[in-house]
Amino acid sequence: MKAVQLGRPSRKDHQIPEDDNLFGWTVFILLLCGFAVVCWIGTFYVFSHPEEPFAYQILAKLKKLDPPRRFELTAAPSGEFLSGDKLLERFGTLTASQLNDQSNGLLRSYLRNYDHQNGRVPYVTGKFTILDAYPLSDSKFFSSGVVVIAQSVDTPTVYLEHIFPADKEHLASMQRILVTGLGIELRRSYDLSAVVHVSSIGGARLLFTCLPLLYGPYGTTQNGSGFQLDPPKVLNVKAGLPLVSQNQLRESEQRYAEYRKATGEQQGTTVASAEKAKSNGSAALVPVARALPVSTPTTPPMPKAGAKPSATPPVQVAAASPIPAARTPPTPGPSALTAANQPLQPFLTASPTPGTTGRVGFWQTYRPGQMPRGRLVDVDHTSEFVDRGIGNETLYLRGDFTVTAARENRAVLRPRQSLADRVFNRGNARIIVEYPQGLPTPREGESFQRGAERPFQILDIRKGTDGEVNIYVREVTTGE
Repeated sequence: MKAVQLGRPSRKDHQIPEDDNLFGWTVFILLLCGFAVVCWIGTFYVFSHPEEPFAYQILAKLKKLDPPRRFELTAAPSGEFLSGDKLLERFGTLTASQLNDQSNGLLRSYLRNYDHQNGRVPYVTGKFTILDAYPLSDSKFFSSGVVVIAQSVDTPTVYLEHIFPADKEHLASMQRILVTGLGIELRRSYDLSAVVHVSSIGGARLLFTCLPLLYGPYGTTQNGSGFQLDPPKVLNVKAGLPLVSQNQLRESEQRYAEYRKATGEQQGTTVASAEKAKSNGSAALVPVARALPVSTPTTPPMPKAGAKPSATPPVQVAAASPIPAARTPPTPGPSALTAANQPLQPFLTASPTPGTTGRVGFWQTYRPGQMPRGRLVDVDHTSEFVDRGIGNETLYLRGDFTVTAARENRAVLRPRQSLADRVFNRGNARIIVEYPQGLPTPREGESFQRGAERPFQILDIRKGTDGEVNIYVREVTTGE
């Protein structure tokens, strides 16, 4: 018989391997470390790229991103003011990928309300003409308001997609006012239209999407109608920018061509279409100070051929393109006719003196007598534009001048005065001229005369802090 020992454990039953589950725990810890690294990198990416739809949704749900806010003029983000030619110079040479990177950075700054802004914000300035306008909807980047497609007057290859965010109660008024043919003038003293996206639309043309950071009130000068802009409360980042499609761009150009045809405007190739619409008597989006009365003098029409002269002196036009005899154009539609007589103005304050960028500019120049047609004025007649601005009207300055200062591509001129003018202090003004690259700057002390063949183009007229009238002009003709 075999003896059985009770109470003694078996050595084989209690033997545990030393490497049991060690490999499994190692893999699990490594996976946790990898997950932590991925979360850290993902969190950094989400917070640093709010322009991505997925990142924006996460930040919005976590309430880590404030909605766009209204800026005060004196507390707006620092920026640089770019006209159409400057915009083309800055973005015209970029590739598609570079434009995409620039657009992402601009939109990122806007979504962050320009907190921790690196660099200066590009603001659009200059004259534009509305080609068409479209209402916004919930499926768009901005859910309420109107977006207008406008073309630069001085640089026809620059298009503007200007967004007017507003509550739905203002939509009817906006559609009635923002119509084809209406002129828009964005000025650095009143408008802060920041660029948030840039895209190429073919044919060496660029489309700039911009927003007014002040979100101010707008109203007409004729019947007091207007609308109020408000920052959007919700953004549909997934819809993307630009807001308008290629089909809508083509439709807007076609609509504007029909508008010009309906108003009896002559087609031509030497003058930009936006410039010609303005000379047809279209209204302008002219900013004025809040303290000024809401009224804008209208330019008297040219008399018809054979008509008796009236007591009111006719408006002088630069000799480059005399205005033909007035005629009654076909009616383009009630909304267009209404806009043609009702300039739209934002009632904002502040009027700092315009400055220069310190760089030699590029813009189109013409042979004497070949520049776009416009109104020809003397220095004595510029005082009427000090308060109301020059609007969307093309103005040229003529007269006898003496150079009092000259440096690089700029010169300061004074009108030559007679003894009686000096005694009674008449016609005293300061003319600041900017010359494009390639054209010489006059020497200090030099005197010259400019008439209808070679006038200066007026950019702005403003009264300085010293009480003197400053006339900002640029050279647009060559000496040939």
